Amino acid sequence: MRKLVCALAAVVLASGCASGTGYGVIVAAGSSASSPPSTAAPAAPRDVPPETHTGKGEGQFAVTWPADQLGFFTFDCPKCAGNVIISTDGGEFGLVNAIGAYKGTTWLNTEPDRPTRKVTVLADAPWTATIADYRSLPEASAAKPSTGKGDAVLRVPAGITRVHLKAKTRGNIALWVQSEETGDLLVNEIGDVEVDRDVRGPAYLRVDGYETSWTITPS
Repeated sequence: MRKLVCALAAVVLASGCASGTGYGVIVAAGSSASSPPSTAAPAAPRDVPPETHTGKGEGQFAVTWPADQLGFFTFDCPKCAGNVIISTDGGEFGLVNAIGAYKGTTWLNTEPDRPTRKVTVLADAPWTATIADYRSLPEASAAKPSTGKGDAVLRVPAGITRVHLKAKTRGNIALWVQSEETGDLLVNEIGDVEVDRDVRGPAYLRVDGYETSWTITPS
């Protein structure tokens, strides 16, 4: 019931917020699944200094991140107790849809013609939002399991052709891939899942599921 209340609140407070670390395709109540990434490839990654924004409760901030660069957005609200909803004016729109204390990472600017310029925050406690480049991401190495909990983005190196996902959750789990060749939704399930998916590195993998414990093993 708590998840259903969250989902209804998200619709009232932010139209279309059933989206990533958040965050629009098939989304279960209380989950976070975003609009499909554009098929247009983002520009080759370059080093960009991170930008950080802080606030308390509801608010907005302008983004200075380069429009042609993927950005990796981390939101941290350790004392949040109610709905945590983050939306933007960019192509991804919804970034976070969660309840309670939250920390997770998603991405920005997967659609080069719709870059993010403004971020809107719904929260009930002090928070920090950081946008950083590819260097901020953990790398998922071949044959080495990467484990985590909640929303996250991993960097997959060249040479990888497949990933194994094992996830445990009572809610929704989604896995996305973004590379110069493709942007796609690989997994969108409710409850525990264990699957293999083709992924050709170099690429980025995004896990959506703020209540999910997961392991990803590339090969």
